[in-house]
Amino acid sequence: MLPSEGPSDEPSFVPDSRDDGGADGAPREAAGPCADCEYFPDECTPDALCSNGPFDPGTAGGSIDPVRQIMVIRGRSASDVWAAGALGALVHFDGTSWRRLEPGSGETLRALWLRDSEEVSLASLTRIYARGLHVDGGAPPSSDGWTFHKATPPPEYEFSIQFYIHLRSGWGAPGAASFWLAAYDGQQDAGLWRLRLSPSSTFELGPGIASDVCATLRCGQMASIHGASANDLWAVGMAGEAVRITNAESDTPSTKAFDTQTWNALTGVWAASASEAWAVGVAGTVRHYTGDPDLWDVVSDVPTNEALNAVWGSSASDVWAVGNAGVVLHYDGTSWSRVKIAGLRGNRPKLNTVWVASPGHVWVGGEGVLLSLGGKP
Repeated sequence: MLPSEGPSDEPSFVPDSRDDGGADGAPREAAGPCADCEYFPDECTPDALCSNGPFDPGTAGGSIDPVRQIMVIRGRSASDVWAAGALGALVHFDGTSWRRLEPGSGETLRALWLRDSEEVSLASLTRIYARGLHVDGGAPPSSDGWTFHKATPPPEYEFSIQFYIHLRSGWGAPGAASFWLAAYDGQQDAGLWRLRLSPSSTFELGPGIASDVCATLRCGQMASIHGASANDLWAVGMAGEAVRITNAESDTPSTKAFDTQTWNALTGVWAASASEAWAVGVAGTVRHYTGDPDLWDVVSDVPTNEALNAVWGSSASDVWAVGNAGVVLHYDGTSWSRVKIAGLRGNRPKLNTVWVASPGHVWVGGEGVLLSLGGKP
């Protein structure tokens, strides 16, 4: 992996225009004859993904500018869904409609930690926006009650976090004390981090895995993290790495590297259970963990060669993957198939994130789009 192939974010406090739509701020258009029109019908149908706010006019709080990207979608339930993204985009779905919120910043938001009674969104490992936390002092809240917080890393990492270590994604199980973070470290030895909230409502950041261990396991350039429980997580990385973290809530988590049988970048992971997980990545790469002590299985019947950026599911027989050029795939427990997206006309947006509440309740976000199955909640 060459350094130029990793994330090229500007410093985290500067909005990155590359997180917008196309080079001119508009969604990209398909070039030449349409070879994939069957997957992009004009009319919404129950089996197609369709627009479902908050880019739609009339969204409460104002619609999101279509040049922005949705980077992450997470939820507590089908009636409590959050999405965040480029240039401070932040919205909430209450089961009926979307509402745009003002976090108080134009930073790109890359991770969401939905705690029992607070919401937390991260722009970087140390730059945090939260709602529902009561902390004395600091900046006043935004019009929607969000406040800025700064997590202080160990002194030896302050320089690296500012210049070399870039947040890619995060995961915290419901009720967990820890929010685990996957990061791309240009020095390749600090790609897994852990964020905790102290009793005084300050954020404590530290390496999830010691740098010497991470260097050995090749977990310095992580792209995605997810777990079947608070204590059993998977992280995948930019050279096909897959690292399992057990006892993740303890002070001394255990780690093991697995062989995914690829050097391709793996950019999304979702764990269905302790014995089953899926990972996706560039060039249509899909890997399936089924309980082997060392290996992930190669999946060859994938109907795309496009880069896949994220994966999520509601069960082992309801798994969704999304990627570049408007590609959406679904696994029904037997095989993967393409899913249609309606109403895009010639656009083929990059899709960054997917979240599934239950069968039929699917949200997909990316360049200027937020989609749901049949256009319904």
